[in-house]
Amino acid sequence: MKEKLSAFWAKICKALRPYKKNVIIPLLKIIGIIILCAVLVRVMNGHETLAEYAAKNPETAYHTVSSNEP
Repeated sequence: MKEKLSAFWAKICKALRPYKKNVIIPLLKIIGIIILCAVLVRVMNGHETLAEYAAKNPETAYHTVSSNEP
């Protein structure tokens, strides 16, 4: 079973080798940037949800502009 998996993995690697430089590596970089940004936003936001923000700041969260206001 292990030999079959190794052979299968080798075939996949061989098939993807031409795409490694132009497709796979840039795609992995983009995915890494997205993950990094998501982690930074999560850390900077302090794990606050929209409901928690609305509870803390009701005047900002529920402020509506009427058509008579400039």
